[in-house]
Amino acid sequence: MDYCFDDKIDVKLIALFIIDSFKMPVPNSFIVDTLMLQPFVNYFDLEEQLAGLLEEEFVTYYVQDNDRFYSLTKKGSEALEFFHMRIPKTVRERLLRSIKLKIKELKNALSIKADYEKINDIEYKVSLGILEGNYEMLSVSLSVGDEVMAKKMCASFKNDPQALYSEFLSALTKHF
Repeated sequence: MDYCFDDKIDVKLIALFIIDSFKMPVPNSFIVDTLMLQPFVNYFDLEEQLAGLLEEEFVTYYVQDNDRFYSLTKKGSEALEFFHMRIPKTVRERLLRSIKLKIKELKNALSIKADYEKINDIEYKVSLGILEGNYEMLSVSLSVGDEVMAKKMCASFKNDPQALYSEFLSALTKHF
């Protein structure tokens, strides 16, 4: 069954669902591309409702390379959690398949850095980073007390950098 959503609330929920499903700030172009793979929403309706979500403080964004990168606010997460069942299960499943394709594409475009070095007998420096082209999205250096912890931190970061980036960004912006 094909769906076409034009109700403003449904379009907003679909946009929130897509943004949330990426688990990291998502460029507007990826939101549009996801919907072009599964055309449930008209492009112009989507852009209008994204503007409404910004105005209502359900999402926030930053601009990089002339593209807006959207993230859910706490208010947006709560609204999606409460109303996500309003989006039919088949639509959510189809969107998630499209999102997986875009995430795979994104991972191929990103360079992930997770290294450690011994500073002295009781200190290791862990360096974590995400690069997109020449743009440094994240760069963090931490001191830890042993090599085992340093290795575990690097492995964890390499395993799911997008989720950790999203959590890091969420922790930094939760009081906005």
